[in-house]
Amino acid sequence: VTNGAEVMHGYDPLTGKELWHLAGSSKNTTPTPIAARGLLFITSGYRMNPIFAVRPGGTGDITETEFVAWKSSRDGSYMTTPIVYGELLYTCQNNGVLAAYRAETGVRVYQERIATGAFSASPIASDGKLYFTSEDGDVYVVAAGEKFELLATNPMGEVLMATPAAAPGRLFIRGQHHLFSIRDTAAADEKVSPPPR
Repeated sequence: VTNGAEVMHGYDPLTGKELWHLAGSSKNTTPTPIAARGLLFITSGYRMNPIFAVRPGGTGDITETEFVAWKSSRDGSYMTTPIVYGELLYTCQNNGVLAAYRAETGVRVYQERIATGAFSASPIASDGKLYFTSEDGDVYVVAAGEKFELLATNPMGEVLMATPAAAPGRLFIRGQHHLFSIRDTAAADEKVSPPPR
């Protein structure tokens, strides 16, 4: 599945043959399409902010068909790839506005501003939390779920534009000048503690 200027496409990965196309994306498209909960989610956000939830299996022009499970004309992201965590789809616009939708129905649960400034890195999620990295150098931790709650703001001290990478017990964050490795010290301490005698 590819996100293209004004038209999105689905291709057979073995042959490259186009299976379907869908009109309605913006002229500049950056976010990567994602798959979750039996649907394909495609967003874009240049001068228009659409979100599409697409059912797999379509052929030809699926723009006005049942293969579009739902769509929204607002809250699509310009740079960041959306994320589905639990039952919700989260989109973060370049200006720090976060929207949460029920992934399967398209009902918007909330829209809140994480912070001012620009967001280019895509979010990641783990352990009931969402992580949003701002270009200003802060990593914001938001509680996953139907109520917006900002749990923490972590200043890293330099420009951040890359999506963080998660590994067991660690989070890697690439800044303008440094690569940060953040360790879960509680989990690490549990692993190295000697067995009780």
